Amino acid sequence: MARRRKAKAKWKATDVLRRAFFFVLGSLLVGFLAVFLEQTLHVYLPRHFAVSLAVGIAVAATFWLLGLLKHPPMFLKNVHPVAAGVCAGLGVHIARFWLR
Repeated sequence: MARRRKAKAKWKATDVLRRAFFFVLGSLLVGFLAVFLEQTLHVYLPRHFAVSLAVGIAVAATFWLLGLLKHPPMFLKNVHPVAAGVCAGLGVHIARFWLR
């Protein structure tokens, strides 16, 4: 018994514009949150750790908010926001450590 494959759905202009809008919105939100949180955390922590934590929290908050709006990032639909935040923060930490 052969299975039938679903036909690929064509992208409509409204879908592309909606995805582009939420991509830009998410990028801006991550940027603003990261800068704001870094300035706030820098008072209590060394700059190196403040930046890593700020990026991780900003990514997790943005993923969570976009998930609530039913527009998760295109390639990361099934990734938990906390996992994305931890990976982003760890990546920034490693990059800052290695690029000294």
